[in-house]
Amino acid sequence: MRVEEVPNSKVHNCWNQIGIWGDHSCPELKKHIHCQNCPVYSSMGRSLLEREVPQAYVDEWTDLLSKEKLEKSVEATDRVASIETITVGIFRLGQEWLALSAQLIQEVMPTSTIHILPHRSNNIFLGLVNLRGEVQICVSLKQFLGIETADDNQQNISPVIYNRMVVVEKFGNRWVFPVDEISGIHRIHPMQLTNVPATLSKMPENYTQGIFNWKNQKVSYLDDELLFYALNKKVI
Repeated sequence: MRVEEVPNSKVHNCWNQIGIWGDHSCPELKKHIHCQNCPVYSSMGRSLLEREVPQAYVDEWTDLLSKEKLEKSVEATDRVASIETITVGIFRLGQEWLALSAQLIQEVMPTSTIHILPHRSNNIFLGLVNLRGEVQICVSLKQFLGIETADDNQQNISPVIYNRMVVVEKFGNRWVFPVDEISGIHRIHPMQLTNVPATLSKMPENYTQGIFNWKNQKVSYLDDELLFYALNKKVI
């Protein structure tokens, strides 16, 4: 059956009128069994696919796809940034500038009263502090790492310096330790880290996994795994 042999009113939906979904009176059914096998049905299907797409439809999909592409680009950029940089908290103990992974740092608080435990407190284990009703262990990283006391007039890099206490959590334990100065949270690139010179550190053991420059200062990026493992064995 040729398309022109069927009236226009039936060409568009002859399958619904006289075809398989109609009254089955189409003589071509005996030959093709089903309208889907008929060239008229196929021809109309192709015409639907080949018709011009409305401009409003094109504009809508263009807008949706551009937004999706932008969102994916932003997500990819954020993932790359998080992979390519390390977020650290920078602080000073005595004459040394140090950094710890920011993931460990729970909070920074003003100096608090340290409650000494008889026969337990010493240069490293200072005692206990009250952190919003919870008792936490307070230690001296300065003493543990063997860091010398600083000449504050030479070491301060900002006009107003406040002593603080830093709360960190590692291996399920919380630690509080005083710092002489804290700079805050910063991002560094792994490429900034250099190996630790053998003559640079005066620490009894090497708890530093790299050195980086920050505001004309050499900052030791601490190996928190090794540091808090050793501290845990020493104090607890």
